[in-house]
Amino acid sequence: MDANNYWIKYKKENNLPDNLKYNGELQFGYDESSINELNALVLCGIKKATCSLFDSFELDMIDVPKTGNYYVLTDSKDNAVCIIKDVNVSIMAFNQMYWELAKKEGEDSDMEQWRESHRDFFEEEAYELGVDFNESSLIVFEEFEVVYK
Repeated sequence: MDANNYWIKYKKENNLPDNLKYNGELQFGYDESSINELNALVLCGIKKATCSLFDSFELDMIDVPKTGNYYVLTDSKDNAVCIIKDVNVSIMAFNQMYWELAKKEGEDSDMEQWRESHRDFFEEEAYELGVDFNESSLIVFEEFEVVYK
């Protein structure tokens, strides 16, 4: 089912107002395998957060996520998987991240692994955006809950 119809179904089943909108579709991962793996982590409750490079929102002229935003998580074929709601959004420097927060992403076994994998990801993304990435670059950390699956 596509994201829009999934959202409509969610609102009807939960008697939510017609004017309640979702803030977009999300896909975690970069290929079919990683998307499937990360979706499974979300669905089983291990992955409860994600983070992004702050500059990506600014350069793409997209609003920075806010607490209370809803997103339809999709698979690699753009089929709806679940609906998530941001329960907390933090903006911080990359070097201010700490393990109690980072582990909510559910992908890394310790802070060193988190820093290494995210540094690589953000350096590549920053290069593609034409900006610099360093330890004090801002990231947007979204904690979410699954509200519908």
